[in-house]
Amino acid sequence: MVEKEEAGGGISEEEAAQYDRQIRLWGLEAQKRLRASRVLLVGMKGLGAEIAKNLILAGVKGLTMLDHEQVSPEDPGAQFLIRTGSVGRNRAEASLERAQNLNPMVDVKVDTENIEKKPESFFTQFDAKVVFCSIKEALEVDWSSDKAKAALKRTTPDYFLLQVLLKFRTDKGRDPSSDTFGEDSELLLQIRNDVLDALGVSPDLLPEDFVRYCFSEMAPVCAVVGGILAQEIVKALSQRDPPHNNFFFFDGMKGSGVVECLGPK
Repeated sequence: MVEKEEAGGGISEEEAAQYDRQIRLWGLEAQKRLRASRVLLVGMKGLGAEIAKNLILAGVKGLTMLDHEQVSPEDPGAQFLIRTGSVGRNRAEASLERAQNLNPMVDVKVDTENIEKKPESFFTQFDAKVVFCSIKEALEVDWSSDKAKAALKRTTPDYFLLQVLLKFRTDKGRDPSSDTFGEDSELLLQIRNDVLDALGVSPDLLPEDFVRYCFSEMAPVCAVVGGILAQEIVKALSQRDPPHNNFFFFDGMKGSGVVECLGPK
């Protein structure tokens, strides 16, 4: 969510030198708006780290990294802001040093409280809030309609993969784990059959080998998706260019992404 606000004040000579390429790309006024913006980023796993990196380098005024979870043994594989030996530390706190070193002119802060405990007033201090939340309703499409049936052949399989992972998380209260690879693989295949059957589409749209890609974050995928998402945030804050409409799906195995316009059910 982004709230429009008039950008006030100029930028220093140091900032002009730091952001010279960006100013040439999107203009001084857009950079001023970025420089006046404070962003809340909730969740500091691999994707969150990439978003943080891009926003800090872009030159927002301030970035607050909020995460109440601890660093897991798997996190450093895709989360480059976390130093080796940080397992057990708060994930946001473990990311702070490297995040701040990216750009000392950005005010980078950490919040270790659970977002669910935050009052509404907490969010009013930010111009943009990046929150990873349930997308169940957004993903609901009535595939029985004529319009949806016509679009089905060109709809990326990644859409249906998200539906399967969402159902897995709802049923198990967690994501697939390498510790229970065999059990979770069988469950993912069963959920695929159930979910796609309920949607009225063939399970063949999602080949069985999809389960191999469901057990961890992949750093290259985080980098691409994080770059795209940060770009959308910069668009909103700088008030330049329209955002993607309305889903971006990236296939890490094929190395390609697509923008899909999926209407609500």
